[in-house]
Amino acid sequence: MPIFRLTAQIPLTIECPEAMRGAIEYVLRGEYESHHDGSGLDILDIGANVGSFALWASRRWPNSRIRAFEPNPGTFALLERNTRGQPGISITNAALFPGTARRATFFARFAGDGEAGLESYARDTFREGAEGSTFEVDVVDPTTLPSADIVKIDIEGGEGEVLANLDLSGTSLVLAEFQNRRNRETMQTTLRSAGFEALVDEEAPWDPILDYRDYRQDLKGNVFGRMFYRKRGQTRLTYRPLMGGS
Repeated sequence: MPIFRLTAQIPLTIECPEAMRGAIEYVLRGEYESHHDGSGLDILDIGANVGSFALWASRRWPNSRIRAFEPNPGTFALLERNTRGQPGISITNAALFPGTARRATFFARFAGDGEAGLESYARDTFREGAEGSTFEVDVVDPTTLPSADIVKIDIEGGEGEVLANLDLSGTSLVLAEFQNRRNRETMQTTLRSAGFEALVDEEAPWDPILDYRDYRQDLKGNVFGRMFYRKRGQTRLTYRPLMGGS
């Protein structure tokens, strides 16, 4: 019997800055949809921002436990309000960063900034002197976290390093973004070595947007994008592709 996937328009209230409205709507419309069904999962949301993925995931995979990490205090306040009373979502005001350090410098332009990140990573995207502020945030070593069924990671340049330090032994699905070609290649190596296969691995050029928001001009010729990878032989999730799609 043919299976069709229909989208229900369920009202959802979420606070976010005007500058992030389009990006938040994109997440809620299914930016991270990989056509894998499941319930009662452990989900790790690294770079939670104001909570759009956590809220979407809590409905996409019912009765799951979502651990969300967001280091920016102003953004975390929005995350806290947006997820208050949502069963299964726990939030931590910290970044993931490998090593023994417990604090690190963070760069952001405003509360809710979806391109904010640890300064050591953000400098790969933003030019010196870009408008914004830096401040200290708490960090957690990713090696201390238990494995999760699903890992979503979007931390503006630190994805490769953090992913390489996560326990992926129990992970079935990784949903990630990357900021540059070097980061992408690091992630590909980590995932393939851990027995994952690509569902989506796509790039876009930086060139058309380099005059926007103080990006580094030497990103010309480089790429950003997203990747969805699943563990070969995993059984925690059921893959249900769209009719006529993959």
